[in-house]
Amino acid sequence: MKIKDLYKKILFYTSVPKCVCCREKLNADDVALCERCNAEYEKTKDRICSVCFKPLGECICTNEYLERHMMRKLIKVFRYKPSSDPNERLPSNELIYNIKRGKRNDLLDFISNEMISSIKNSLKYENYIITNVPRSRKRVLKYGLDHSAEIAKAIAKKLNIEYVCVLKSKSKEAQKKTHGEERLKNASFDYISKAPDIKGKRVILVDDIVTTGASMGASAVLIRGLGAKEVVGAAIAIAFKDKYQPFVNTDFSYL
Repeated sequence: MKIKDLYKKILFYTSVPKCVCCREKLNADDVALCERCNAEYEKTKDRICSVCFKPLGECICTNEYLERHMMRKLIKVFRYKPSSDPNERLPSNELIYNIKRGKRNDLLDFISNEMISSIKNSLKYENYIITNVPRSRKRVLKYGLDHSAEIAKAIAKKLNIEYVCVLKSKSKEAQKKTHGEERLKNASFDYISKAPDIKGKRVILVDDIVTTGASMGASAVLIRGLGAKEVVGAAIAIAFKDKYQPFVNTDFSYL
């Protein structure tokens, strides 16, 4: 056994991480979710897009807002399902909640691998660079990290592509606290002081969840303003409504 692998095992058994959903102690082979919660999570990925009829992990369909903001491809893994029961824990949603709150390496590894699987299904990623929708300064100070940047960097490292920091947030509130027109106005970003030269390049733009597309759309416009040839969105989950749901009485589970 390699020293690095031995160190990881020692670290695991001394830290004893817990499942991000049910909080049960994980076995050594588990990553982020226990076996039971992971099985439930896998069912979430079986959703079918009602536009292209592909599983979400192979779908690049976007919404009208993003299309109007120069983004015609959106890579995703699953659909976020809001719950009216505050005590209900859904493994898929807990992945998002926990990646926002702190840097947990096994969770970062899990989410980046899930997104990489979807990226490989949709793109010749070798031709792209990668960046992220920046988190508000207020939230970075509160939680100590920009989770979207961490995800983008992890993906870049594993795919051996370049990560670049392009934008900074000017948002006053977290997007989840805003609605409607207020949400669109709050999605405010600007270039960092020394923005990289991305003219003519294809860019993957990472965020954790796309609800209306306000943040991703605003970011995409700025990136295209630097001369990027293409901006493709990539998120662990989507939450916007699907405009087309045929055959609603069938057994298919649509987006």
